[in-house]
Amino acid sequence: MAKRKTTTRASRVSLQRTMDQVIVHDLKNLAFRLSALLQNMDMNYENPLFKTSMMEILADTIGKMDTIVKRFRDHQQQVIIKLRINLNDVLTATLNTLPQKAVKQIEINTEFGEIPTIWGDAFYLREAFTNLVENALDAMPEGGTLTLRTWRSDSRRKSRVGVEISDTGVGITQEYLDSKLFQPFVTSKDQGMGLGLYTSQQIFALHHGQMEVESAPDEGTTFRILFPADDNA
Repeated sequence: MAKRKTTTRASRVSLQRTMDQVIVHDLKNLAFRLSALLQNMDMNYENPLFKTSMMEILADTIGKMDTIVKRFRDHQQQVIIKLRINLNDVLTATLNTLPQKAVKQIEINTEFGEIPTIWGDAFYLREAFTNLVENALDAMPEGGTLTLRTWRSDSRRKSRVGVEISDTGVGITQEYLDSKLFQPFVTSKDQGMGLGLYTSQQIFALHHGQMEVESAPDEGTTFRILFPADDNA
């Protein structure tokens, strides 16, 4: 079966509503992390490797919580801070923050092209890309290939920067693509709030990004996002 494609132009929503959703999603993820750690503590506490892993997870979780608090405390009026950034750097940082356990059975391919800068907030774009990458990893429980690709697209009217995140996982049905994929609080996962893709979509919207999704059951999924390039790049 050929992959079918659905395209979405991220709707304009209020900045405050979007950032509230980001906070809820990020804090819920951290809560799941701590909950899983607590559930395994009694059985594994005397294991030196577990203690080392526990300390790393706690330190990382505290750091992420502190970052969230500082971002929203220091920039209550303008939480999106756009600077000239290179999306290759943002994607590299996204991959570098993935837990080694999560990618143990995954082959990661990067095909980064020579691209101009864009105006964007690296913090929130990294959060958005992380959501897409984590979804891709979840779709490949038995292993597979994750591919991140970037390129420059030029036309008479404007230049754009493309980002593609692909997996070889279980894929998505057309019905789910059409009606549920970007709906908040709708998820196919056993754990989660269904906010990951929704908040990613809204973050891309704040960067004037256009996203399309290609998928079919058992044939993997590709997310493709096009951002306006910096006119002076």
